Amino acid sequence: MVNIPASVSVACFEKEIWIRIEGRGNFQSSGSIKKFVQAMILRGHRSFVIDLGSCEHMDSTFMGTLTGISQKLRELGQGSLLAINVCPRNLELLENLGLTMLFGAEAAGGTHRTPAEAGAQLMKLPIDPVSDREIVLSAHEALIAANPANAERFRDVLEYLKQDGGAAAS
Repeated sequence: MVNIPASVSVACFEKEIWIRIEGRGNFQSSGSIKKFVQAMILRGHRSFVIDLGSCEHMDSTFMGTLTGISQKLRELGQGSLLAINVCPRNLELLENLGLTMLFGAEAAGGTHRTPAEAGAQLMKLPIDPVSDREIVLSAHEALIAANPANAERFRDVLEYLKQDGGAAAS
C-alpha cells in the first residue's frame, strides 16, 4: 500500500503560525513542513500550532520532524510547538516515544480548536511525493535525541539510511 501524503495547510498570524494536517502525517509531507517552519523561524516567528484534528495517522518521520522543530525552538531559547486536536491513537504514539515531554499535545475534545483568527483562510503547502533521505534521517535522529529509549526502536532505520544510497523510508 502506498502512503498517500497528507494535505498540509498553513496560516501566519501575528503571534503564531498555524499548520493543519489532513490525512496521514507521513514522510512525504515532512519535508514541506520542515522547510516552511525553517523559513518562518528565519522571519522571527517562534510560536507554532499543529492542528492534528484531521490527521488519521503519523509515521515516525512526521513525529521526528515535529520533534526537530521543537528542538530548534529550544536551541533558540524561545518559542513553542503545540499539537492540538490530537486523537487518542496519535496521542498514544507521541506519549510512547516520550515526545509529550518536549512539546505540548492537547487531546481532541468536544470542541475542535480552530485558527487563532476566526474565519482565517489557510494556504495549501505543496507536497513533494519523493522523500528526501536527509529529512528522514534527521527526523529519526531527533527522536533519539529527544528520548534515548527510541534508539533501539529506530536502530535498523538509521543504519539503513546512513548507508550510501539508502532510499528514504519510514
